[in-house]
Amino acid sequence: MDELGHYIRIHLTGAAGGIELFSRGADLYDPAAREVVEGIRTELHDERRRLLAIAGNLGVRPAPLATAVAKIGEKVGRLKPNGHPLRRTRMTDLVDLEAMRIALAGKISGWEGLLTVVDEYAALPRDEIADLLAQALRQLDQITNLHAEAAQRALQAGRGTADNTTHRNR
Repeated sequence: MDELGHYIRIHLTGAAGGIELFSRGADLYDPAAREVVEGIRTELHDERRRLLAIAGNLGVRPAPLATAVAKIGEKVGRLKPNGHPLRRTRMTDLVDLEAMRIALAGKISGWEGLLTVVDEYAALPRDEIADLLAQALRQLDQITNLHAEAAQRALQAGRGTADNTTHRNR
């Protein structure tokens, strides 16, 4: 497999893990944040489908084992300490939103990387990749705003200015 095929497989695997990561949005405290994250998760499913089509046009197949490992790894990543092993805290929201920002930054880098070689591969649709990049930048902006709000809620809680109660994971 050539380098482009390998690169696309890496991003297909990352997309599978990203979808799992964004599924945590159902547990966020803020209902508006839950709605935004759910909307992005829906878009991620469509983006992965589109990346699969691009991969197929290039003769690249996903790596099922790597995809399974990415999904499992994302679930294992949820086992981070937050001081409440069976409960979600506002700090959990903050850390989850940080992970989402990192995932989106990786996706943005992927689209940007593909755009650098789009003229060399007829199977790479410039307009579609540019649209996907624009969508990813919008998603990052949305998650960055949610992260700022979550940081304020979580980090001011210790000062008595915000409620830092916990709730059970769903």
